[in-house]
Amino acid sequence: MRHTSNLEDAVKKKYRNDSAITTDKCKVGSKDAVLIHGSIGSGGTVKWAGRVHQLTGVKVTTENTTAGGVLLLRLNNDEAAATWALCWGMGWLLLDQGLVESGFGQRLALRSADPDLLSSLTRTVLDERAKVDRSSIPTGSGLSGFGIGGFGELVTRVVGKAEIKGLTIDKSFRVRGADAVSVPLGLTAETLISDLEVIDELLAQDPLPELEVLEQLVPVKKKTALHDKLDAHLEAELLKAPGLSTIAVTWPHEHLNENLPPESFKVRRGGSPSVRADLPTAVLILELMKGRNIESLDVIKIQLFSDAEGTNPVSTDIPLRKWVAYEKEESGQRYFLYNGQWFAMDLDYAKQLDERVKQIFAMGADITMPVWHAPDDEEAYNKKASTSLGAVLMDRKLVQTTQNKRGFEPSDLITEKDIYVHVKSASSSAPLSHLFSQGGNSAHALQYDEEARTKLRKRVTERGGNGDLIGARPRRVVYAIRPKKQGGTVTADTLFSFSKVSLVRVFDELESRGIEVRVVSVDYV
Repeated sequence: MRHTSNLEDAVKKKYRNDSAITTDKCKVGSKDAVLIHGSIGSGGTVKWAGRVHQLTGVKVTTENTTAGGVLLLRLNNDEAAATWALCWGMGWLLLDQGLVESGFGQRLALRSADPDLLSSLTRTVLDERAKVDRSSIPTGSGLSGFGIGGFGELVTRVVGKAEIKGLTIDKSFRVRGADAVSVPLGLTAETLISDLEVIDELLAQDPLPELEVLEQLVPVKKKTALHDKLDAHLEAELLKAPGLSTIAVTWPHEHLNENLPPESFKVRRGGSPSVRADLPTAVLILELMKGRNIESLDVIKIQLFSDAEGTNPVSTDIPLRKWVAYEKEESGQRYFLYNGQWFAMDLDYAKQLDERVKQIFAMGADITMPVWHAPDDEEAYNKKASTSLGAVLMDRKLVQTTQNKRGFEPSDLITEKDIYVHVKSASSSAPLSHLFSQGGNSAHALQYDEEARTKLRKRVTERGGNGDLIGARPRRVVYAIRPKKQGGTVTADTLFSFSKVSLVRVFDELESRGIEVRVVSVDYV
């Protein structure tokens, strides 16, 4: 845990002031320590007592009394020395989670676990689904057995067989590591201190080569010094003028009802609540934050509507923080704000990601998109592009099927048989993650859902095209992107880190299924 002025400050104040909790200053060998212990949740009957009485007439007097204890100590007297917290029972509930070192237990597991005998991994993927899954292989396996290795995968818990030389136990054991860690420690004061020193030394080493990929992308824990520092950088950037600020607008997809595309929005708790046309922009974000502090990002909300009048909502009230895209490189790490949360990316990992995206951009698209003339919007450009390319212009209506009730947008243009072109202006959704995910979802539906292909053939015919353009599966997905400024070019360097993650993941998935993915920059004059 982070250093605090007093050891007991590592425990939440409400528990330190609770009469059911006892604080004892003590010694563990030669080390000063504090033991905090007692009952949590006592002082009243269980919450379900009233419901049981209503159903049965029986009066329940049972109380919730959960015991817990935590021993706090430091290994040295350095000014910034970390606090070690050893928990028994439900003692971990007593701790101030904002002081807990993010991923501490996982870091230990990545330095001690046998790379071939991992038994359980919990991971989440940085994409529009925010998917979290936990996989278990009781006999143990390496990362390949768990399907780990793609860009944008966050492993948040590791379980496996481990062995740490120098520990009192002197044999292999099962390590479970996330923010906390389960590991056998010595039972005497001397052996406990010795074991903690061994673990401290191990944490200063690099992770095992086979597992180091799991430490290259990690979330930044809230209410920490690092999180506060990043928010301070963000706040400074939000106060800059639109022409100088690097703030961009992102797309919080998981909050949206994608059955209906948004046409307008309202800002709540940030000025005029009147309906505004189109979508939020980076300039709007800077205007809303002018003269306000960083906390306003969570207070101000934006809600999207499918009609110009603002009567048919297609989203909840989304905090402004989740609309903000921003990156900062510092101390060998690239930090980026994604869906309102900070993430840290190792610079070597970031360089690998950058190189992959550059390789994708370098692939020829075999299509020359017509010039995009200002002030045309996407709808106007797509109409002109369909005429220039002899392509079928698709409407913005989603294709809904039995398998995909939410629906998907096939593409903006269909130029040749099984070639789908998705068009986007980088200025309207700077990180472009939504565009890449949209293309991937469309290709997946058209490859595996016959009903989707049948409905799309009918729609193509209704729009004056040849239904035979829709084959058994997409042959190529093309992302045609207009740069933000006239005369500019969309390159790999234009994309935000999490947009790069989205592109690489979609590219790898579709290419593995025989579907080509290409990116082309549209000239903007």
